[in-house]
This record gives sequence, C-alpha cells and structure tokens, in this order.
Amino acid sequence: MTLHGVDIFIWSAETPDVPKEFGPFTLDLISNRGTRIYPGPAPEMDLLDWPRCRYLCEEEVTHDQIDELVNKITSLGYRWTKCQKLFRIDGVNAFSQPY
Repeated sequence: MTLHGVDIFIWSAETPDVPKEFGPFTLDLISNRGTRIYPGPAPEMDLLDWPRCRYLCEEEVTHDQIDELVNKITSLGYRWTKCQKLFRIDGVNAFSQPY
C-alpha cells in the first residue's frame, strides 16, 4: 500500500480558490456532495459548505508532505474539517471517484 494523495474537506460557503499545485501535488478535483465541480463545467446544483479538494501525485509521497500541504491550505485562511489520505494497493486506487 502506497500513499499518493489526500482529500481535504474545507469549510467554505463557496468553491475554495486553493493552489492548483503544491510541492509534488496537483489539485485533481474539487467536489461537493460527491459531484465534481472543478475542473468545470460544474453542474447546476445547490452546494453545501463542505467541498472536498483532492490532491494527488503519481509518485509515492510521505506523510510529512501531506502535513505540509494541509498547513499550506490552513495558512491561506481556510478551515479544514477532515483529511483522508489516499492510498494505492498494487498500483490500483483504493479510493472512490466522484460522479
């Protein structure tokens, strides 16, 4: 099992303007209620104040690199409520994809 990213759930009434890249990570998507809203086009829907920002890296990353990313999000003034580390098992994603 190898670590390749993190889902950061942010408390924000709007779609957060988070970095598209940070260190080895690339912002893969932002979703709300399980539906992809970034990259667009976003569907017409009522958004909740708890979007998920998914950061991924093709190469294996460390837990310290995840911490640095979360600290960066915090330093931008966002309040995160939950983080979920994303693993691959034998090269296959062990996490779900949004709609």
